[in-house]
Amino acid sequence: MKNAITLIRDPLRVISEKKSEFIIWLLFTIVTGQFGIFANLIVRAYTNDTSISQSLLIDSMNGSFYTFSIALVASVLGPIFINFINSKKLPFRTLKTFTIIIAIFYLFVAAIIYAAVQANESSNTSAQTISVDFSQLILYVIAIAFAIYGYCILRLESSGLDFNVLDDPLFNEQDDEKVEETMEQGRDVSQDENGIAL
Repeated sequence: MKNAITLIRDPLRVISEKKSEFIIWLLFTIVTGQFGIFANLIVRAYTNDTSISQSLLIDSMNGSFYTFSIALVASVLGPIFINFINSKKLPFRTLKTFTIIIAIFYLFVAAIIYAAVQANESSNTSAQTISVDFSQLILYVIAIAFAIYGYCILRLESSGLDFNVLDDPLFNEQDDEKVEETMEQGRDVSQDENGIAL
C-alpha cells in the first residue's frame, strides 16, 4: 500500500498533464480573487501615499484575507456537490467525500477564528497594537493550497492519468462499484457453504 504522502500528492499530477488549463484556472480563480486587494493598493498609493506593506496591513486588519480564504474554500464545495448530483457513476467518490468534509471543517474553523480576531480588534482600538495577523496568513495560504487540490480532484476523472493501477481505494474508480456488487451478492446468499441457513 502506498504511503499517505504519495496518496495525497498523486492528484497534483493533473497540473503537469494540462498546464494551460491549470494556469487559466489559477488566473481566474486565485489572481482575480485578489482584485479588491490590488485595487486597494493602487488607490491608497495614489490618494494617500500609503506603502504596499501598510496597505496590506490595513487589508489584514479589515479581514480581507480571511474573507477571501473562506470564499475560496467554499467555492470548491459547489463543483464537488454538483459532481455528486450529476454523476450516476461517481469516480473517486471517497476522495471527493474527504475533500468535502475537510472543506466544511476548514470553513467552520476559519469563521470562528475570523469572528474571534475581529471581536478582539474592535475592542483593541489602540494604534500601537497593530501587527501582522499570522493566523490570517496561515489560513490564507491553506485556502489557496486547498483550492488547488480541489481543482486537481475535480479534474481527475477527465485527466488522462491512470489511477486504476493504484491499490488504495481512494483512487480506485471501480472501488464503489465493487462494494455495491459485493453487497448485492451478499443479499442473494441464503446459506453458507456447509448448508447452514443465514
